Amino acid sequence: MQAVMRCLLLLLTAPVQAQEAQPAPLAWDAQRAEHLLNRAGFGGNSAAVARLVALGPEAAVEELLTVDPWVEEPFYARKRADGDLGKYVRSLPEEEREMRMRELREGDRAQVDDFLEWWVARMLAGANPLRERMVLFWHGHFTSSMEAVKSSYEMIQQNQMFRRHALASFRELLHGVARDPAMLVYLDNTSSKKGHPNENFARELLELYTLGLGNYTEEDVREVARAFTGWSQRNGRFRFEEGRHDKGKKSVLGKSGRLGGAEVVEVLLKQAACARHVAGALLAYFEGREPAPERLASYASELRDSGYRIDGFLRRLFLDPEFYADEVLAARVSSPLDYLVGSARRLGVAPDPGLVVLGASLLGQRLFYPPSVRGWEGGEAWAAGTSLLVRGQLAGLFLGVVSGKELVGALQEERAAAAAEEPPAMDGEASAMEGEPPAMDDEARAKRAKLARKRREKLPEELRELARAEHFPRLNLVQRLGHAGAEQDADLAQALVEECLAIPAPAALVARVALRLEGERARLELGATPWSEVPEEAEPFLRALAHEILASPEAQLD
Repeated sequence: MQAVMRCLLLLLTAPVQAQEAQPAPLAWDAQRAEHLLNRAGFGGNSAAVARLVALGPEAAVEELLTVDPWVEEPFYARKRADGDLGKYVRSLPEEEREMRMRELREGDRAQVDDFLEWWVARMLAGANPLRERMVLFWHGHFTSSMEAVKSSYEMIQQNQMFRRHALASFRELLHGVARDPAMLVYLDNTSSKKGHPNENFARELLELYTLGLGNYTEEDVREVARAFTGWSQRNGRFRFEEGRHDKGKKSVLGKSGRLGGAEVVEVLLKQAACARHVAGALLAYFEGREPAPERLASYASELRDSGYRIDGFLRRLFLDPEFYADEVLAARVSSPLDYLVGSARRLGVAPDPGLVVLGASLLGQRLFYPPSVRGWEGGEAWAAGTSLLVRGQLAGLFLGVVSGKELVGALQEERAAAAAEEPPAMDGEASAMEGEPPAMDDEARAKRAKLARKRREKLPEELRELARAEHFPRLNLVQRLGHAGAEQDADLAQALVEECLAIPAPAALVARVALRLEGERARLELGATPWSEVPEEAEPFLRALAHEILASPEAQLD
């Protein structure tokens, strides 16, 4: 009888236990669909959001993960001529040598500019958005800089490698990075040889790319550096120089033997810390917050068990209700590229990709020139390190309500004001640590004013280029919003804010916009006339309002 009762108890409780193990269903609506578009790509307009809502979460995620390799012809990068070009150039007469070097540098800069415009054009067009998002992520994770590499071909080839492996295997990507000419130059591994191993690549491989601090020792760094001796490049191709390689026995994280670089990569991939580090970097990037320990452990375990497949990791993440939690939705500060590309895509305008590249650079995200080996800090650092004024003026340029000259003028005024607030550099002036600085006399004030004037007059080339920029968007906000049924001022305000922002429309901002519409209606003495009947007055005003919305603090979030 007791055995029968136990069986009955098991039968009765089994369905309950199974039901408790089921994950919470994923709510799916316009807010979550737009959140997915923003984080997995670079945003989209209201029609794109409505389309994802109709698809449902599973189909929407599968569409993002489906990569078309031929959306656009791959970029063809010109390569420097084979052979010892440096030796040849050094053999030239001084004047000809300087001219030849200048031509090479100018050609490299031009090819970098061309490629970055091609890349940003893909972001603007929404071509394979998740793949381009991951290319940007890997560019910040496995950083290299044109400033150190000094060759456009190698930098472009690295970016194309990120594109090939963007959603595939982290294992294959890591092996590729270890053999990448740009990386080997950037972290000085080309000079690493037996007896004199360079530790730069080894250290960043352990700390930033795979394990994270605290999961290796200084002895591991030295041994890994020995394993990568002789790993070099020549004319943009990986080159293993056997005579410079240390063939001796090494010990890395408990694994001993005559380890080479490829063997070390496999040792690192087998560490639990590696899966945890990569999973943590991905979760923090896409969610804008550090993951809880239990959640990180679960994702890391699955990543490792899958053979480090990135597509499977992202499929789970984008269907995870936690990815759409209130703490994640609309709670991340947009990077400059996210802000500029996202604003353009939501508005449906097509700015010149070069203008976007330049604008992002002014705001602190200069592609191919990360600030350090750690890449861009991101998160709240974007808010602290960029100017809200410049962001808003760039958006105004996209809308056609601000000229490049006006944008640069505003930027100059801001810089001049900042310079005027700085204490003058004067000999013998006491430091702030030693007490109060002396009061400024007329001569000191004149020096300060002169300094501010010089800074204002000295315009960098990038700003001279920006001053010449103009954009005339093919945009008809009056008809677009009217077609959506927004004719009354309150409805129009709601629709315009929703169209501009990557986050749900804040009620206070909508109220301010409605008030501005009511005020303009009264000024024009329109009475009850619909805005669609006065497009000549309505369109410029709606664009100006869109500019104000995009310059607001709320527009800096996604």
